[in-house]
Amino acid sequence: MKQRVAAILAADIVGFSRLIAEDEDGTLRQLAAYRNVLDDFVAHHGGRVFNTAGDSIMCEFDSAVEATRAAIDIQDYMRTQNLAASQNRRVLFRIGISVGEVVERQNDLLGMAVNIAARLETLAAPGGICLSRAVHEAVSGHIAVPFVDIGERQVKNIPFPVHAFALAGQDAGIPPEPRLSFLRSRIMSALSVTGACLVVIIGAGGFAFHAQPSDPMEPPAAEAGVLSPVRQRGPTPVLTADPIEAFSGHAQRGGQIDDPHSAPGLYHNALLLEAKGESIGAHRAYYTLARMGLDFVDPHLRYAALVRAHEGRFIARQVYAELNEDVPTRATALVHALQFDGAERRARLNAVVETHPDYAPAYFLLADEHSEDRVGSLQTAHDRRVEHAALAEFLKAHEEGRLMPFFLDQSVAAEWIERAYKRHARVALSSESVLALPAYDP
Repeated sequence: MKQRVAAILAADIVGFSRLIAEDEDGTLRQLAAYRNVLDDFVAHHGGRVFNTAGDSIMCEFDSAVEATRAAIDIQDYMRTQNLAASQNRRVLFRIGISVGEVVERQNDLLGMAVNIAARLETLAAPGGICLSRAVHEAVSGHIAVPFVDIGERQVKNIPFPVHAFALAGQDAGIPPEPRLSFLRSRIMSALSVTGACLVVIIGAGGFAFHAQPSDPMEPPAAEAGVLSPVRQRGPTPVLTADPIEAFSGHAQRGGQIDDPHSAPGLYHNALLLEAKGESIGAHRAYYTLARMGLDFVDPHLRYAALVRAHEGRFIARQVYAELNEDVPTRATALVHALQFDGAERRARLNAVVETHPDYAPAYFLLADEHSEDRVGSLQTAHDRRVEHAALAEFLKAHEEGRLMPFFLDQSVAAEWIERAYKRHARVALSSESVLALPAYDP
């Protein structure tokens, strides 16, 4: 058997047995949908899945850098999905990555690198990533995320301590000037998934994108044709007397709605299609809803996560740049800001809060950006003050009755509120510190 060096990614779902016990059919459908997304991320970064067992997945990559980028993309996608999921249906992965010699046998891989990746996964926090020292050395100069040295750990069935590092944040860099071949492949994928015509203007300043809805029964225009880059407003919103109540009714009745024209019907269908793994139909429903110019935040979060999962963060950023220009709302501005990384995302989130101080969901996401869950042990006193102040603004909006109208799915709002109260109490500061801090601090 021939040996070779490979990077190994091991992923496992936290609390899988509980999820199965509570809703076996729903959990298996959800797992199948997430597996499709995970497989897409792995393939996009040049890897392959070589072993699966229940809720555990083992993947091989030629590069430790690409393995880590795939892991960051997976966790970033899951984090966004969980923002719009109820507590009991939240799915969290633990991921471990190692690099070393492996031996292939009947498409499976054996070796110490495989064993160490599986053990590192158990050291990772829910929603987190744990790297071996060799992986850390390989990626630290290539991926712009902070690492935390958690030291040597003795793990099961490994005869020596494993020196491990954890990712403190879930951001990953995007090449500043993507190659044209990369853009072309992502654009063609976006066209096939969203059922839209995409106008691409290439000039000295770079690339400009515009997606126009197209008839799904109409064949694509010939390459020789020229598409007019005319911006189109979204469809006229069709709102029931109470869209929130209408969405709740759809959810209680279940089943797909034929030819929906209202925001509640489109969101209901999008969620149902996404759960069934029918991503093309889900894209179309989300896109139609997104162009209605409404301020409901939960459909936008789900749509951005779906685009990011299937088309990558660059396309998701472009989609929301277009939406924010064509049909600008507080929701599109907020979700567009979330498509950036690191310091730029923080700056954009602060700008949204400053521009739209009445848009309560922005405070929750700003607090999340500075939370210990996000930045890990690198959370500073400044981060805690910002998190505390932003959560206070969010909860104030809730107590004054200004929050719930921004959510079509009220269970998502209830989940955010519950989490906000717990986190606000956890990061409670002295009255002097709180009073000294503005409502939102860049």
